[in-house]
Amino acid sequence: MSRFRRAACVGLILASSAGLAETAKFERSFPFVGDKDIKVGFKVGDVTIESFRIRHWPDSDDFQKAAKDLNDKHTMVVEFRYSNRDRDKDYKCKYVVTIPGGKDGKPLGENDRTATLDKGKLDDTNSMFVKMYTNDYKVAKTIKISFEISKK
Repeated sequence: MSRFRRAACVGLILASSAGLAETAKFERSFPFVGDKDIKVGFKVGDVTIESFRIRHWPDSDDFQKAAKDLNDKHTMVVEFRYSNRDRDKDYKCKYVVTIPGGKDGKPLGENDRTATLDKGKLDDTNSMFVKMYTNDYKVAKTIKISFEISKK
């Protein structure tokens, strides 16, 4: 009976390990800069989140407008570049973007999105939007990104 229990325990451990292998999480902080590719290199099986780029950074006109209106907000686009080398299976990725540095530990901006990582796609993109006060772009130092990838 004890051999059976051991075998059953080993089977449960292996089964739960296989389940964990199907979902992977990654979280890291990066410099908060606009329109520059930031390398990520997070790989899960056949899927790689290669990099991200912040697009639609405020320009000088946006900052001039915000100097006259402290409530002015600006929306940036965070574009993630990925490859899915699996020709048969789509994956899904939950992206969470947080710009830390607000009062009382609150973020300056944040948003999340779940998107498909299409099968057989190389060098493809998923994008999401993050809205924050325009003047906060000048004071923010980091962007925290987290990914949760699983089979679809």
